[in-house]
Amino acid sequence: MTRSLVRIGVLSAATVVTVLGLVAVAAAAVIIGVGAMAESIGSHDAEGQPTGTREFASRNAAAHETVSRERLPDLDQETPNELQVHTVVSGGRLSYRIGFRSAVRNVGAGPLIVNGSRPDSTTPYMRADQIIDRVGQPQAVVPGVGRMQYVIASDHRHWHYAQFDRYELRRAGSSSVRVADRKSGFCLGDRYRVTSLALRFASPKPVYTGRCGLAQPALLHMHERISVGYGDDYSAFLEGQELPLDGLTDGRYVLVHRVNVDRRLREVSYANNAASVLLDLRWHGGKPSLRTLATCPTTDTCYEGA
Repeated sequence: MTRSLVRIGVLSAATVVTVLGLVAVAAAAVIIGVGAMAESIGSHDAEGQPTGTREFASRNAAAHETVSRERLPDLDQETPNELQVHTVVSGGRLSYRIGFRSAVRNVGAGPLIVNGSRPDSTTPYMRADQIIDRVGQPQAVVPGVGRMQYVIASDHRHWHYAQFDRYELRRAGSSSVRVADRKSGFCLGDRYRVTSLALRFASPKPVYTGRCGLAQPALLHMHERISVGYGDDYSAFLEGQELPLDGLTDGRYVLVHRVNVDRRLREVSYANNAASVLLDLRWHGGKPSLRTLATCPTTDTCYEGA
């Protein structure tokens, strides 16, 4: 029994020695770590700036530089104009529709570039990606910003970037949409020059003047763009540039045009993406008449006196 107790006692002493050794090692590690931390926090560069501060500032500046090198577009929705009311025969009945011109111009720092692609001709649409120019760096890709569809219209057939611009009629003072568009999209291009603004990055001449694969439904790739200082527009009643008035009662309505509704496209700003006009609708003998009360180029909530 005594030998057993002694043997246990010896083992316990060895264990204590081992533990004390580990504690000493840990303490040394702590001292070294604290010293390294103190050196990192307290060290300065040749200009007297703390090295930790300079490293953080350097990383922050690099991130800012990456963003500033991007040349983003800025899509500016122009006010609806060329308002007209036409009578059409639909289902054997007379239907009244308001037609309008819609225009979107690029007033940003870089072109709006949208590339479409699909794996084969049996896929009914192309996936659209946004391409962003960057200074001194390869172009950046924003994937999945929508679709391109081949549209068959009465006057031509080509590829549209779907739901680029949307239209709606609301009751004045209400956010409830009474009538929404069914437009298929835009064939984006440099269709007219912006002359009312002096733009630093404006292209000296139109770059994309193509017709979006006219009569080429089998294409697998499509490139569309709007250069800085140019815009794209569609005239009244061309490819869905209209809304029905049937069923609307007398009163005031707001016609709203809005580009990049879902904000999938990256831009400099989204503040100028909507414009509107305030209309007064009256029916006389079953026929509508419209009068423009106000135009609001920077908002979707147009009101008289705005």
